[in-house]
Amino acid sequence: MNKISNKNIFLTLQNNEKLYFGEVRKTLMSELTIGKFSQGYEKSYRTPIINHIIQKNNFKSYLEIGTHNGSNFDKIIIKEKIGVDPKPLKEDPKIIRISSDNFFKTNNSKYDIIFIDGLHLEDQADRDLKNSINYINDNGIIIMHDCNPPSEFHQRQNYKINEKFPPWNGTAWRSYVKLRMKNKNLSMCCVDCDWGVGIIKKGKQKLYNFIEDFSYWDLHNDRKTILNLISVKQFLEMY
Repeated sequence: MNKISNKNIFLTLQNNEKLYFGEVRKTLMSELTIGKFSQGYEKSYRTPIINHIIQKNNFKSYLEIGTHNGSNFDKIIIKEKIGVDPKPLKEDPKIIRISSDNFFKTNNSKYDIIFIDGLHLEDQADRDLKNSINYINDNGIIIMHDCNPPSEFHQRQNYKINEKFPPWNGTAWRSYVKLRMKNKNLSMCCVDCDWGVGIIKKGKQKLYNFIEDFSYWDLHNDRKTILNLISVKQFLEMY
């Protein structure tokens, strides 16, 4: 995003075209649009969604699983925040160099909001979700990235292909979907932007019909229902 003007709100795209507030374009990463978040007008992606939820709910504590280079963690506005990553690319006293599995073995705290963006593989995401549900406050919210891979290639098992690293969502989406099929004591939806931003909180939901050995093509054929996919506009109306 190169420019946002409060008088005439727009994004200047890489091809120098302008995307104005209220417009929505479909991209490989899902919706590209400007949201009127609690903290102001911003391109719609994971960070402003998290900050919006924090501000609207007056949340005080934040845990981020998988901080990578700190590009999201640094921008989160909250009183108390902590990150965990076994190999963070940025040194920060608030980021603990540890795997999420080992962190939760000794963790005694609960959090208002937890963001899951660690290893994008089903087995690890299963554990991160299970632990996050155990350590989220009753009125808290879990955010999960990469819930809506746009193609079978994007949800491949291996990140590295021919010595290159193409865009990769991995199989974490499967962990999200299993909760949609099996856990009626959660309320779940997925915002249709930034590769799919899942929102999970304690509550009630109508379970998606259980599919034995579900595949990517089950998601492809019914992603709106299977993910409870919502637009950015719907998210802002709901939250």
